[in-house]
Order: sequence, then C-alpha cells, then structure tokens
Amino acid sequence: MLDKTIYDKLQNYCAYRERCKSEVVSKMMTLKVEKPDFEVYLEKLQEENFLNEDRFVKSYVSAYSKKKWGKVKIKSALSGKRIDSVLIKKYLDDLDEGNYEEQIKVAAEKKLRSIKAPSQREVKTKLLRFLLGKGYEMGKILLVLKELKL
Repeated sequence: MLDKTIYDKLQNYCAYRERCKSEVVSKMMTLKVEKPDFEVYLEKLQEENFLNEDRFVKSYVSAYSKKKWGKVKIKSALSGKRIDSVLIKKYLDDLDEGNYEEQIKVAAEKKLRSIKAPSQREVKTKLLRFLLGKGYEMGKILLVLKELKL
C-alpha cells in the first residue's frame, strides 16, 4: 500500500532532477519504507514518468561529457549506480567521436603547458596519467600523444 506522504516526497525527489533507481531506493531507505514496498513505489514513479532510467543515462552522459569526463569514467560512475550496461553503451556510443577526440587533444594540450619534468619521457608519463584519470581510453590517448609528437 502506498503512503501518500512518502510518495509525494519521492515525486518531489525525482522531479528536482533526473534520478536512477538506486538513488530512489536509497531515498526510500532514508524515509524508512519497508523493503517489500520498494517495487510498488518504483513502478508507480515509472508509470507517471517521474523515474526513467533511459532519460537519466542520456542526461548523465551528456552532462559529464560536457564536464570533460572520458567514456571510461562515465561508464564506471553509471555502473556504480547499478545501471544496465546495454543502456550505458547505447548513450556512450552516441557521443560525437570527432568532438570527443578533439576534447582529449584540448585537455592534453592544456595540461602539457603546466607539466614540469626534466625529460620528455616523464612529461609523456605525467600527461598519460592525467588523461587516464579523466577517464579517456588508452588507445585514444596514445593517438593524441602521437599527434602531439610525444
């Protein structure tokens, strides 16, 4: 049975920004909802389109690619939210590859200006670690490093 007060709180929670199921489940735990009722609330939120995993993933990928996160980091973050890997792949594949590779190059060039190292090898290593930390793929990083003649 749905508690109107709790359901209203969950609606407001989902309306504030896009949410995924795991975030809503965490919210239900803080609201002390009984575990057997989780599915009832989730289904109702989905029926009324307050909760939509597809829309959440699309929004998340878009927002974090604009924050210059790489595909690896975005995928890892979404996996941590227990999002289906097929859904993650769908939206990561939709990213504009030309723009994505340019994003890696711009990040590399910007970081390169601030790296202080005695040898070319150390510069390359520091830049590689930085780009891996941003979540870019090794293959794409190596292409950019080659393009930058490192």
